[in-house]
Amino acid sequence: TQPQCIISGKVNFSDGKGAAWYIDQLGRLGLNPDEEGYSPSQEDLAVFQIELRKVLSKQGL
Repeated sequence: TQPQCIISGKVNFSDGKGAAWYIDQLGRLGLNPDEEGYSPSQEDLAVFQIELRKVLSKQGL
C-alpha cells in the first residue's frame, strides 16, 4: 500500500498497458500509469471500477 492510501494494487487494461491504482483516505481512486501520458479508455476505466467495487465489497471495504 502506498503512503496515505488505504489500499492499492496494479491493473492491466484491454490494450495491454498497466497502471498502479490506489484509494486514498478520502475514498478517492487514483491511477499512476506505467507509461507516462497514458490514459485508459472510458470503457476500460468503467469496467475496472465495477470490478474493483465487487472485490472491495467482498472484503468488507
